[in-house]
Amino acid sequence: TAFAQSAVVVTNNFGDSEAKPHVKLMRITFQNMFPVVNVATVKLGDVRRVVLFNLIRRKKKKEDTNDKKTDDNDSKDDTNKEEEDEMIEEVEMRHYAIRAAPVGVDRRVRRILEANKIPNLNRVSDIADYITRSSSAP
Repeated sequence: TAFAQSAVVVTNNFGDSEAKPHVKLMRITFQNMFPVVNVATVKLGDVRRVVLFNLIRRKKKKEDTNDKKTDDNDSKDDTNKEEEDEMIEEVEMRHYAIRAAPVGVDRRVRRILEANKIPNLNRVSDIADYITRSSSAP
């Protein structure tokens, strides 16, 4: 089943080591919610699930920002802080079930790969004849 193996965790838009502390904490928390998957050694066929955490940053709506009280004598630092405060950060989580499938391969070759068994070749003299024959031929 899909739940026999752990999911691959993808964190998108969480930044790198220069990210804000709360963003780093979210990224580390999401990564530690699932077992570690060694991408270098995992078999592609064993990967059945992907969990995507996407950080979305957007500006607040104007009606949200009108509620804030501001002074006329704000310094430049306060203005920058207001601009940062006006950003809303949301985390979107998506959980996908996936499967590996051969792409760009002839239909007959794909059937052989997916079935994991050798087809009946008694009507052809070579496997190449089986693959190259037209679909109208018996």
